[in-house]
Amino acid sequence: MARAVAVDPAAQPGATQIPVALGLVAVAWAVMSVQEILLFARPTPYGGAYVLHWDRYFWFAALYNLMGLMLASLPFLAGWLLTRSTRPATTQRRHHWHLGVLMLVVVLDQADNEVMRFMGTHLTGSLLRTYGRLTAWGADMGRIIATDRGGPYLPFLVLVAMPLLLWWAGRRIIARGSAAPPVWGRAPMWSGVLLPLVVPLVVFNLPGGRFRRTRVQPEIVTLYFEARKSTVVGRRPDDYDRLVRDYQARWLAESGDAGWRFSSGSDYPLVRTPAPAIAPVGAGTPRWNVIYLQLETFRGWNVGHLHPDPQGSATPFLDSLAAGPDGATWVRHLSFGPPTVSGFVSGHCSMAPHGEGDLTTTYTYTALVCLPAVLREAGWHTAYFTGSDPDWDNQTIWLRRWYDEQTFYRDAHEDDRVVFRRAAQRILELGRAGAPFFATVVSISNHYPFHSRDPSLDLTTSTAPAEAIRNTMHYTDEVVRELIRTLSAEPWFRHTLVVVVGDHGYNLGEHDGTPGQRNAYRESVWVPLIIAGPHPGLPRGRHQEVASLLDVAPTVAELLDVRRPVPWLGRSLLHPGPSSRTVSMARPGVVYAEDDRFSLVVDPASGAARLFDPAADPLQQRDIAVEHPEVVRMLLARAEDQQRLTDYLVEADRVWPTHSPP
Repeated sequence: MARAVAVDPAAQPGATQIPVALGLVAVAWAVMSVQEILLFARPTPYGGAYVLHWDRYFWFAALYNLMGLMLASLPFLAGWLLTRSTRPATTQRRHHWHLGVLMLVVVLDQADNEVMRFMGTHLTGSLLRTYGRLTAWGADMGRIIATDRGGPYLPFLVLVAMPLLLWWAGRRIIARGSAAPPVWGRAPMWSGVLLPLVVPLVVFNLPGGRFRRTRVQPEIVTLYFEARKSTVVGRRPDDYDRLVRDYQARWLAESGDAGWRFSSGSDYPLVRTPAPAIAPVGAGTPRWNVIYLQLETFRGWNVGHLHPDPQGSATPFLDSLAAGPDGATWVRHLSFGPPTVSGFVSGHCSMAPHGEGDLTTTYTYTALVCLPAVLREAGWHTAYFTGSDPDWDNQTIWLRRWYDEQTFYRDAHEDDRVVFRRAAQRILELGRAGAPFFATVVSISNHYPFHSRDPSLDLTTSTAPAEAIRNTMHYTDEVVRELIRTLSAEPWFRHTLVVVVGDHGYNLGEHDGTPGQRNAYRESVWVPLIIAGPHPGLPRGRHQEVASLLDVAPTVAELLDVRRPVPWLGRSLLHPGPSSRTVSMARPGVVYAEDDRFSLVVDPASGAARLFDPAADPLQQRDIAVEHPEVVRMLLARAEDQQRLTDYLVEADRVWPTHSPP
């Protein structure tokens, strides 16, 4: 005899719960919209508008937030549509799980909003791995949070208050809907599910809006894209052989140095070997020491001999070093923009930044060949001095590979004068020891938002970052002057090269009006390069050819008569190339390519490619892209090809054929 099955008379078809689920989405969207209003209406932590034209971003941000909430809700909505009936207790539990997921989306998005305000980048797993250590946030971080122009500690209040508000409102929607489940017709039900999902998805994927959606997309979309990339990491490009041929042919044509041959085969296509018959540029002289000064945020825009300022130069000592009888400077020297780690790797290793992740944190398994390690192997003593925590960008593991000694002056509290004075005392000891040395000193005081370190040296009373940077650059310039004055009286200094580079520039609103946000215009990538010393092979004076941080290691190595197989992307600046050299980068929102004739930048707000004449228009004010469409296409393709090739080689550990680089 068949057994009767009890039916709960209170059970309801799952589809009747769709209005409740959509009500939860609606209230979560309202809460996220409040967060967006607080983001766009408040100034950045350092003052100034979050965006110059809020209406170009806000409505899209709100629409994309709805898309993110609907994507997170899809499993719950599908579950209700497929469920024939459910008991009240189960209904309540499933709605609360849905509410919990929506709260997580709200929390993540608020955290992402504040990271964008402070750092101009999205919150990602890679960022957390890099900056997760409490001690890595720097001495100024507590003060910056406490003096946030958008409201001291307000980000933390919003981070707690908004999800609690959602929980309070969501529980009432659940209680009301469960007590009297509304009944919708089939058409309203499907419209209610599909329209909030399909419309934002269509807008999100419209052509021409890639840079805008990258800027304002919800955090769960950012995390999805980051996870998705992991499935293609290390995948060999379909046109790999062509990329290799084009790169090698262009390098040989642009280098001006016929003494190199690329290794046979395509497993490690960057590796090149020197011809043995090439005479060293400094033959017959003692080994030269090198003092390598990496200056934080030293924008070419504010360096006097690169861009004269009617208010007076903020960098009189560097100007005198560049113009001195033993000085050489490259006035079109480019970096790869923030963060500092991009300048750190490209200057040390002649390797361009990866298109998506920071090489020092994401690809720690990749073997590189870096200048201080090459010199250490050749007999130089290598030393590194900094007042900035090297764990900030996960530099420590790399420094240990390259340097005999690494010194972090934690108690200097990121004060350049303290760091440089202490470094000078150790460099004096190294010089008097008699062995050649390579000493890197890293500055940090000239860091956004550019708080004055010595008011007696200030050039302006303004605290606006675009003006205050003159104070901090002038301060570091004076610190460098004191360092060189301390060392220059030593006999060994006559066989010493001083190399000065900026690690990156910084956008202070010169083009897009949103200080701190990433772009590839001059303000972000233009930095000084000065090499000074009485070396017979140094080409003194001002040089107009395009150069980059990638060229520093090859140039210094040649000045030191060190020629060995390397995978360096850069070229020695001792050899003017017979053809136009090209520098490029293609990262999300940061795309540029420059040769001796043209400078191309992709505007991060509009996605439009802009072209400039760097000789006539060094500050990139007049766009001539419509006059040279073929040049725009050529430079864009070159930047993309170079980035795809180097990204793959980094991801697949195909830069250098060993896991124990020199």
